[in-house]
Amino acid sequence: MQKRLLIGARLKEERTRLRLSQSDIAERLGASRRSVIDWEKGGATPNAENISELNDYGVDVLYILTGRREAEALSTEEKLLIERYRAADEATRYRILSSLLEGKNPAQATTDSNQVTQVITGMAGQVAGRDIKKR
Repeated sequence: MQKRLLIGARLKEERTRLRLSQSDIAERLGASRRSVIDWEKGGATPNAENISELNDYGVDVLYILTGRREAEALSTEEKLLIERYRAADEATRYRILSSLLEGKNPAQATTDSNQVTQVITGMAGQVAGRDIKKR
């Protein structure tokens, strides 16, 4: 029952923040005004579908459910960074992590990402073009 009261209080807080009436919420969700009143008083809780629809109207559903504001979770930039990182190929992810772990500023990271790294394997002491004999 305590959780219901908290969810209801936060729902009312979000509704007030967005300047919506109980009737506005009920109409948008296809619910009765009485249902919204019950939710806000903690007598019942909205179902997952209702909560999902609330998100479409700008309600911070993370806050309603957990008491933690979405703004406290991840910023838009952080969400974009994670999305792009996950979509990147392995080499790009490696460059991103290397840059972040080395603490380079954006200008240095851009310069470094334009450089080509070449790994040469062979016997120590050989210099390409001079010590390598063609057979």
